[in-house]
Amino acid sequence: MEIDSPADEVSVSPAANTEMEEGQSLDLLDVDADFIPEDNSKGKSSYDSMSIDSSIEHVERLDMSMEMLEKFFKDASRAFFNEYGLVSHQINSYNDFVKNGLQDLFDSLGEVAVEPDYNPQDAKGDGAWKHATVSFGKVRLEKPVFWVEKNDLEEQELKLTPKHARLQNMTYSSQMKVKVRVQVYVHQVSDKAKTGQDAGVHKRVVDDKESEIVLGRLPVMVRSDLCWLHSQDKNDCFFDPGGYFLIKGMEKTFIAQEQRCMTRLWITDKPCWTAQYMSEMKRRRVYIKLLESTKAEGNSGVKMISLYFLYATMPIWIMFFALGVSSDKEVFEMMDLEGTSTDVVNMILVTIRDADEMCEGFRRGDKAREFVNKLIKDAKFPPTESFDEYIDKYLFPGITGLRQKALFLGYMAKCLLLSYMGKRKCDNKDDFRNKRLELAGKLLSRELWSHIRHAERRMVKAMQRDLNGDDELQFIERYLDSSIITNGLNRAFSTGQWCHPYKRTERTAGIVATLRRTNPLQLISDLRKTRQSVLYAGKAGDARYPNPSYFGRLCFLSTPDGENCGLVKNLAITALVSLKKSESIIEKLISCGMDKLEGAPFSSLSKRIKVLLNGEWIGVCRDAELFVSKFKQRRRAGQIHPQVEIKRDEQQKEVRIFSDAGRILRPLVIVENLKNVNKFKGGFTSFQSLMDAKIIELIGVEEEEDCRTAWGIKYLYKKDEKQPIVNYTHCELDLSFLLALSCGIIPFANHNFARRVLYQAEKHSQQAIGFSTTNPDIRVDTLTHQMYYPQKPLFRTLTAECLGRPDYCLGKGHFVRPELFNGQNAIVAVNVHQGYNQEDSLVMNEASLQRGLFRTEHFRSYKADVDNKENSVRLKPKDKVDFGKMQSKKGRVDSLEDDGLPYVGASLNSGDIVIGKVAESGEDHGVKLKHTEKGMVQKVLLSSNDEGKNFAVVTLRQVRSPRLGDKFSSMHGQKGVIGLLEHQENFPFTRQGIVPDIVINPHAFPTRQTPGQLLEAALGKGIACGGSATYATPFSTPSVDIIYDQLQRSGFCRWGSEKVINGRTGEFMQSMIFMGPTFYQRLIHMAEDKVKYRNTGPVHPLTRQPVADRKRYGGVKFGEMERDCLLAHGAAANLYERMFTLSDFSHMHICQTCKRAANVIQRPVLGGRKIRGPYCVFCKSAENIVRINVPYGAKLLYQELFSMGICLKFETEL
Repeated sequence: MEIDSPADEVSVSPAANTEMEEGQSLDLLDVDADFIPEDNSKGKSSYDSMSIDSSIEHVERLDMSMEMLEKFFKDASRAFFNEYGLVSHQINSYNDFVKNGLQDLFDSLGEVAVEPDYNPQDAKGDGAWKHATVSFGKVRLEKPVFWVEKNDLEEQELKLTPKHARLQNMTYSSQMKVKVRVQVYVHQVSDKAKTGQDAGVHKRVVDDKESEIVLGRLPVMVRSDLCWLHSQDKNDCFFDPGGYFLIKGMEKTFIAQEQRCMTRLWITDKPCWTAQYMSEMKRRRVYIKLLESTKAEGNSGVKMISLYFLYATMPIWIMFFALGVSSDKEVFEMMDLEGTSTDVVNMILVTIRDADEMCEGFRRGDKAREFVNKLIKDAKFPPTESFDEYIDKYLFPGITGLRQKALFLGYMAKCLLLSYMGKRKCDNKDDFRNKRLELAGKLLSRELWSHIRHAERRMVKAMQRDLNGDDELQFIERYLDSSIITNGLNRAFSTGQWCHPYKRTERTAGIVATLRRTNPLQLISDLRKTRQSVLYAGKAGDARYPNPSYFGRLCFLSTPDGENCGLVKNLAITALVSLKKSESIIEKLISCGMDKLEGAPFSSLSKRIKVLLNGEWIGVCRDAELFVSKFKQRRRAGQIHPQVEIKRDEQQKEVRIFSDAGRILRPLVIVENLKNVNKFKGGFTSFQSLMDAKIIELIGVEEEEDCRTAWGIKYLYKKDEKQPIVNYTHCELDLSFLLALSCGIIPFANHNFARRVLYQAEKHSQQAIGFSTTNPDIRVDTLTHQMYYPQKPLFRTLTAECLGRPDYCLGKGHFVRPELFNGQNAIVAVNVHQGYNQEDSLVMNEASLQRGLFRTEHFRSYKADVDNKENSVRLKPKDKVDFGKMQSKKGRVDSLEDDGLPYVGASLNSGDIVIGKVAESGEDHGVKLKHTEKGMVQKVLLSSNDEGKNFAVVTLRQVRSPRLGDKFSSMHGQKGVIGLLEHQENFPFTRQGIVPDIVINPHAFPTRQTPGQLLEAALGKGIACGGSATYATPFSTPSVDIIYDQLQRSGFCRWGSEKVINGRTGEFMQSMIFMGPTFYQRLIHMAEDKVKYRNTGPVHPLTRQPVADRKRYGGVKFGEMERDCLLAHGAAANLYERMFTLSDFSHMHICQTCKRAANVIQRPVLGGRKIRGPYCVFCKSAENIVRINVPYGAKLLYQELFSMGICLKFETEL
């Protein structure tokens, strides 16, 4: 892929600059949104043609300006997001599984044979043993429903919506009904067998039944075709895009898994040169390896070409003749090895010599077939089929015919030898052309397959017992346990342990994650994550490094720091994931100029271009350029699906076509068809209409290598006569779409240090408090936050604007997504204030906080469950537990009512009982508020689930204004905690009387390298004064001169600094202060949740040191570094008190004679009396013993070492 790097600003024709002010150059993406007329009634964007002559190389006949194209690209981007959304890859994959994948899964199961156990004790006559076969037919899924008792005899069926599943802790699932056919038969010996006219054994069907049974429940993805919300216009939450599952009330989502591509050859050189034909089934895998020849006399070091197939290793030459090749010349023609080096010729000669020694005369008759068949039958897991059957079934199953299989085998050998000679590169496992994303459809299919096989094994064992007897088989529901599938899927979702993609007996973690809902941005980010699984994170190699194939598909910056850095990634904002296209396109390829492989002579194959479909050789063509051109024309015309990808490889003389699932695609504008934009001057209704007009197409990873993509519209315009002309084929919609959602909304992100952008994208933006959900009354989240007055930022980014919908309109032509920004606009001054904002500290205006700045609400839910009446019948009366109120020794119950639940509005403090539970025996099982927990009761919920549990949820509310120690962050990774809450009158103020809300340290910028925050403040200052430059989109931000000129026209210093008056002295400060509005975020890390204090409290029974948990009233961790700090301050007495006197004070007795520890024992003395005291068992004496004070941890260490046979000696001084 050839991409032009950004150059100087484009200079449009003078007619386009007539209305610009003198000395100002307007940025292309800095057009005011009010300039776009909006017609909300029809949902179309209208365009006014502007007759400005522009010198465009490819579209010179267009009569449109650059600004008009920018507006068209913006509306096209908005149409893309309206049509595809941000979680379409999750929902589309699940819908495809429901429509096609589920039926394909049951069709692939085949017929299950149930054989009798042939127990000699139950010996029967010939033909009396019963056999059975079970086969699956059509599968049907119903929409989620549940039943409630209408009265004692009737049940009522109701819709199960996501709201009910959340409130009742149920799994949002639908019944899976399958038609099952059970056939029972016996074997009979025919009398004609003696005459040779019959095979001898016939099947006589005894019973044949077909019925539809419930095989289990399949979890339903929210907003999918099976979901009730799909057919409704409204949603539970305005910010909820769907794309997740509800398992026992918990929201679970799939993380897209990066796996090796199975639809292409893999050439590797480690540990040896290997060409691999990959498949999920081990029997279908084929390996060609270059191994050292052990029989090459005088040719030490010469390699031979060996084939590994069905657990058998053989020279590849024998397999060619087993597939019907008649001579060595045909093998050479199939491998197309003209003009090869001497090493390759010697390699082939050694291979032929080894083949002759292993199977003499393999070229004659069927000797090669017999030799290969014997090798495979003697292998570890021999197939039961005949030679022709297992060759057709396991050797390249997508290719029909022995001749075609031999040709593909020759193609594999050629690719391996070319790589060995250095004429073909080995495949890079980190390149995304060699990867596929596994989404909900593939992952569910794999897990469901394993549970169905488990149920089958149980069914076969149960049916065998009944087949041995004389009784008839019972209903199939008795043998096929549907709970195995239902519980297995629920367990896999709950634990995250999923079936391994290759090792069926192993489980792998990290497939399913619990959805986080701190804010809607975090929700969408979790739904767009990808993960690359490695065996050990410490040996990931190059997997962590960005690959050029990520460009426009995966974000380079949205990755967590730590052990998962580079392994967990995020999809770019316009990335789509392809689905599997089952319809055949062979006939369409023939119409484009492809010839089928059957019947083509060997001599002509080397002169033609190979055509491969999903890695399998299906034909040849004469002119690759003409073939690819016709293919693209048909794809753009809609005759071929737009997600089918084509790649022309001139070096290898191949054309590769892919229609499999899991490829990442992205939209690009076709430059040569930009003239069709004139057809949409009246607007367009959908993104599909632009694809039908051949203006935009979806491009894959490999196909983009053949494209010459411009980074923006300005690169299509002729800049300078001296510069060479670049013939672009495609153009980006916008460069900010290369980033993920959380990166694309950061203002001036391209000006910041990459690590700070990563912090904001992966940490701070997802920890910011702002919008939560619009349905809090029907949710029972454990912990949520809500800001009182969330605001949208002053700046605008193209990503946030294009994601907006007409119902988000907050002004004429201004589309935004408010939930993407979680914070408030604060006046920020860059200054040193009394030393309280050193390092990362902030000084905040106390008056601003009292007016409601960054005020939030904190909600925490407490849950408890009891068995309902049906389950409690089995329990003993004294063990029955129910909600109720009783006087408790654990805590106060003043706020509880008789049912054990508090009333709404009650004020609860630490130590209070929040939910009362009482046993019949009078034992108290109430839920107590832990240390530092308190709040007002917001809501009380009493519900039940389908597992026989009644549960109660009590939500407490706290109003939290910022206090010392609370964490804040800007959108540029500048995090900090409050160091001082200052009175407003002590702050510096400007001549307009503006007082800053936040004062940050100027040293934060050179060390963090985030000039983007300064640009944001300067731009926001100009916007607040009515400036027209409002965009801060990454990679297309306005220049510094535009921002400074906007400030200067508003009457401010062009550098953003101002003269301020000291609030303490009333004098002008000597230096000017940089001040401006900046978007700040309050994070969920608050001092009230982390403060830890105690005087005395519980200790550990073993070490007698304070316990570690804060909620258990534990102690503060005090390590070696903290000890060093106290020593450096000279606070030795404080250190002695904290770590010894108030921690685990203890004492020991030491014998000064032998310097060993003495024990306190009871021993007899003269006179028959017994005394208790210290006694040295080594010296047999109680004399000369002293008592010393030691930490109990030291005493415990001595005792443990003594138990191991190690005795310590102590030096004591009096």
